[in-house]
Amino acid sequence: MKFIRRFLLFFLVLLLIFGAAIFAYLQYQKPKYSGTEKVSGLGQKAEILYDNYGIPHIYAQNEPDAYFALGYAHAQDRLFQMELVRRLADGRLSEIFGKAALDSDKFFRTLGFRKYAEKTIEANYADKNAPHIKAAYAYVAGINSFIKNGATPIDFTLASITKQEFSVTDCQIIAAYMGFTFAQAFESEPLCTMIYQKYGFNYLKDLELDWPKNSPKIPVGEHNLVGDSTLLAMASFSRKLEKEALYPAFHGSNGWLLAPHKTKSKSAILSNDTHIAFSQPSVWYEAHLSYPGQNFYGNFLAGVPSAPLGHNDNGGWGVTMFENDDIDFYREKCNPKNKEEYYENCSYHGGEAYNEVIKVKDEKDVTLRVRKSKHGVIINDIVPALKNDTSAIALWWTMYQFPDKSLKAFYDLAHAKNVDDAQKAVSLIHAPGLNVMWGDKLGNIGWWAAAKIPIRSKYAGSKLIIDGTSQIYDNTGWLDFSQNPQNVNPKSGILYTANNQPDDMGTGLVEGYYVAGDRAQRIHDQLFTNKNDWTTADIRKLINDNTSATYPNWLKIILPLIKTKNSQQLQKLTNWNGSHKLDDIEPTIFYKFLYRIYEKTLRDELGDEAFKIFLDSQTLKRTIGNLLANESSVWWDNLKTKNKETRTQILNSAFEAAIIDLKKQLGDDMSNWAWKNVHTIKHKHPLEIAPYIGKYFSVGPFAVDGGKEVINNLDFPLDSTGLYQVSYGPALRRIIDFAKPNEAMSINPTGQSGNVMSPYYKDQTQMFNLGQARPEWTQRADIEKNMVGKLVLEPSNIQ
Repeated sequence: MKFIRRFLLFFLVLLLIFGAAIFAYLQYQKPKYSGTEKVSGLGQKAEILYDNYGIPHIYAQNEPDAYFALGYAHAQDRLFQMELVRRLADGRLSEIFGKAALDSDKFFRTLGFRKYAEKTIEANYADKNAPHIKAAYAYVAGINSFIKNGATPIDFTLASITKQEFSVTDCQIIAAYMGFTFAQAFESEPLCTMIYQKYGFNYLKDLELDWPKNSPKIPVGEHNLVGDSTLLAMASFSRKLEKEALYPAFHGSNGWLLAPHKTKSKSAILSNDTHIAFSQPSVWYEAHLSYPGQNFYGNFLAGVPSAPLGHNDNGGWGVTMFENDDIDFYREKCNPKNKEEYYENCSYHGGEAYNEVIKVKDEKDVTLRVRKSKHGVIINDIVPALKNDTSAIALWWTMYQFPDKSLKAFYDLAHAKNVDDAQKAVSLIHAPGLNVMWGDKLGNIGWWAAAKIPIRSKYAGSKLIIDGTSQIYDNTGWLDFSQNPQNVNPKSGILYTANNQPDDMGTGLVEGYYVAGDRAQRIHDQLFTNKNDWTTADIRKLINDNTSATYPNWLKIILPLIKTKNSQQLQKLTNWNGSHKLDDIEPTIFYKFLYRIYEKTLRDELGDEAFKIFLDSQTLKRTIGNLLANESSVWWDNLKTKNKETRTQILNSAFEAAIIDLKKQLGDDMSNWAWKNVHTIKHKHPLEIAPYIGKYFSVGPFAVDGGKEVINNLDFPLDSTGLYQVSYGPALRRIIDFAKPNEAMSINPTGQSGNVMSPYYKDQTQMFNLGQARPEWTQRADIEKNMVGKLVLEPSNIQ
């Protein structure tokens, strides 16, 4: 017995020691929010004051030291996120994740962000004393200081990643990745081309509202046709990449500005909520920088030194995606004897080609041949189904036509004092296209569509794959920035953007993948009233609005056509005001009904694969209202039946099928059909794939309000499951009254830190779900009242 007791005691002691060691290790992993650190690369002492949400407030004696401290703070909270996004953008995920990441690596190696970054640095980094360049190098030095001296985050250990220093090239690679917003072009243009080739203009015109009148006259020869399998392969590949991406994609956003005569404070008010795919950690990292001549609060991206959102004591700005079409696909005719030569104007011309070597964990290196025609990179070699195609699809992208100046643009915006300064900064942005909104203490409000806008050939349709064999289809030039859509200090005192198409500025409507007008209409209806005493509390209510004005209008058109025994469910939809709250039953019925309408209307023409891709395309979102109202549309007829179906028949069949689905899924009791039972959000961490422990890194799931294209745009893939798992939505909700910019309010979907051991990893989650907010402090007195720690960085004598 003594032996057993001694053994148990010994085992217990070992267990306690082991537990204590794990506890000490995990505590060591936490970001350090207090104390003093001696670091090399810093000029003078800098202080980082952390508030009660873990947000760093940096006080430095000069600008480079402020950006050094920013890099240090950013790295200790988000180093794993920084590492993943630079590897993703640079095509180096296979080094750590093996063959599973090879398709992604091939894609981004072909896009060549590193080569583009190097060209940008060669063109724009010559003056090392330029303030924005010094800030960038200082930021990188701060990141590397933490990499050398700070604790290795547990994510690195679990993923078997060795820490590596950052460079300004990495920053530019990541910045280029942020321009990768053309998933809609990858999906829509092949599918529109397929529909046009297979069924003709009568089918296409009901889907493309902005289609040019002369589009049917586009010359189509045998060499210009693209096979259905090729088109579907392009669209499917893009959807797969976006779904599996380890860093969130940008989708849309809301933003609006009110002039002083519309507000109670008699100062301008800015509201902005950027729509981005949800993940953990969330995309935005907040930081406040204060040094002589500057007091700035910004929202930063992992590994990028300039904040795409922010405000200083004089003014501030927000952004939404412009959604202009900055991508074209050209079908090249290859030389049968040399596929790296391309036909144009009666002869073959050589393109560019080089090899990329991709290192793959536990496998042999993979050599990728990258080809380029004059129009752009050839995507055949990265889309497996296109590899044996005898012709080639080239990707033309506005991004590649000019060196990137976004670093300076956002640096200048952070230092802007008025609307003129802001306009000069905005004019530097060429891609991706952004709507930039500015407000200031002087009462100015302004909006600019920031992008280089191509002048397209009158012979080419931007929504079709273009014939690359003749230069008559090539773009002919660029609009001057003064011709871009823009508006400064309108008489109405109201500016808003919800990724909707801007008005004509005299050069024709700018082609794009603009979203449906649902959110824009709701914002317009709420703001364009006689109300002239808007407060930030009023704006907070609007930014969380869950009501669609569009869907009830659709139902008014189609519900009178429904004859059904399911009168209770029909009455629910008839009385629906478009609300998407947790206890609402109507949205559960509506989206199931909508899916069945799509299925019975589109699937027979598109086929299963194209139908799945098309379901959440902006093309369909933008045009479904008109399609529902168009009784004579050719889409209503089911091509697989002998009889010609009508709109009424399809709608009745869809409604009955929807109710059967819901009863099977949720039961006969409609009280179980509440929106909260089917609409949920989960913030997935890349390490969720790890067995057993991975699930502890993700946050959620939670039932949430919101829905498709309401202002609180918690969107989801629409499919047959009847479960609506949110994929993207507001990555922040930010409101600034420029009467008191130091009292700006915002919220993060989960938390500030990406370190799972930090108390600020998910502390804002419930507040976000409830539509609440917390301060963006910029005055030291406020910060010190709410401070949880002070980290002092001191220069080291070690060089």
